[in-house]
Amino acid sequence: MSLLVLALAAHGLATAETKPTPVSFAQAAEISGSPVSQRNVDGALLDLANATRMQSALAPLANDAGLASVAEAHARDMALRGYVGYADPSGASLLDKVRMAERSALIGSFGSSLAVLDARASAEEIHSAIQSDADNAENLRRGFTHAGMGTYVAGGKIYVVQLFARIDGALEKPLPSRMNGSTLIQADLFSDDMTPVSWSLSDKQGTPLARGSGRRISGAQGRSLEGFLDLDVAVGQDIYTLRGPYVHLN
Repeated sequence: MSLLVLALAAHGLATAETKPTPVSFAQAAEISGSPVSQRNVDGALLDLANATRMQSALAPLANDAGLASVAEAHARDMALRGYVGYADPSGASLLDKVRMAERSALIGSFGSSLAVLDARASAEEIHSAIQSDADNAENLRRGFTHAGMGTYVAGGKIYVVQLFARIDGALEKPLPSRMNGSTLIQADLFSDDMTPVSWSLSDKQGTPLARGSGRRISGAQGRSLEGFLDLDVAVGQDIYTLRGPYVHLN
């Protein structure tokens, strides 16, 4: 069975090799859902992933609708635009897409696996093919808490996208994509050991655009800014960065 399997467990961006006319993620998110049969495959893939984690005495991954929606949209986008990669042709990575779509989750770590196989492949064959690669297998040995599976069938192939995340908290109120003035953000962190210390706004390349302490975020000197919100939290003497939503500050 012909197959292509890729894996990634990182926060950075990847660039696609092909460069067709860019389509925004907003357009991709509007794509209709997969047929029920494909959703059954997605559910089976999550069950198989959790069975594999159980063998390593790891807690099961909870299905996350936001991750699954992004995974499905990316699988279809790859199939229809003829590329395979962790970023779409415009340069938006899978983590970028999750942060654009998700308005409250605070992500401590993120990973993904991609595969393209014959459309007749069963969920077990897809899982086996992905796990045959060491990097993909590592995704199921890490401390992720949530996952989202997405598949799309086209041209005799099934395109598979698996997203994994450790979600360490959530904003008490989902952030709107556009905010005016300053906004007070309150986070519900899932570990009592975590203490918020600062926030920052960065562009896609990770370049800081604005930074502040406390829980109130605002643009710098009245400038309009847009980028990804990060929250720095202290755990003992260490500082960890939690990835939040993409926002536009006016």
